Amino acid sequence: MSAVIYLLVFAGKKTFHFKWQLRYFIYLLLGYITLYMSDFFLSYFIPSSSNQISLNETIEMMGRQELPYFLLIACFIGPIAEELIYRGVLMTTFFKNSPWYGDVLLSAIIFGYIHINFTLTSLAFFIYASGGLILALLYRMTKNLYYPILVHIFINITAFWNVWLLLFSGS
Repeated sequence: MSAVIYLLVFAGKKTFHFKWQLRYFIYLLLGYITLYMSDFFLSYFIPSSSNQISLNETIEMMGRQELPYFLLIACFIGPIAEELIYRGVLMTTFFKNSPWYGDVLLSAIIFGYIHINFTLTSLAFFIYASGGLILALLYRMTKNLYYPILVHIFINITAFWNVWLLLFSGS
C-alpha cells in the first residue's frame, strides 16, 4: 500500500537517486548509533510500549516456521514502507524544506503517533517520535531515502536480534 501511495505522489519524478558521499555515510552511522543508544538507555527507565508488547506477544504465538516471514516484514518490508510514507511522502508534500523544519516535525510526530498503538502514553510517544525525528533529519540532510531506510532496517534488525538468534540456533 505504501509503495502505491508513494508512486502516485511521485509519478514521473526522480526520487530514488543514490549519492554516495562520505559525510552521508557518517550521518548514517551517527543516526544508527544515536537511535541504538537512546533505545538502549530508555529501555532501562521506561517500561515496554504497547507496540513492543504487541510484537513480543506475536512472536511468542508464532511457530518457528513463521519467524522468517515475521522478520522479513518487521525488519525489511516495514521499514521500507514506513520510510516511503513518513519521509518520502510526508516530508516532500507538507512543509517541504521549511526553514523551521515543519517537514521534519510533522514526520516525527506522525511516526511517533502511529507506533504507540492504542495506549497514548507520553513516554512511548517520545521514544518513537524521537526515532522518527532522527530518521527525518537524516533524510533532510541527505535528501535521499536510502539512508533513513538503511538506518531503520538496521535498528529493527538490532531490536529483533533475539528472534534472529532463535531462528538460526539449532534448538
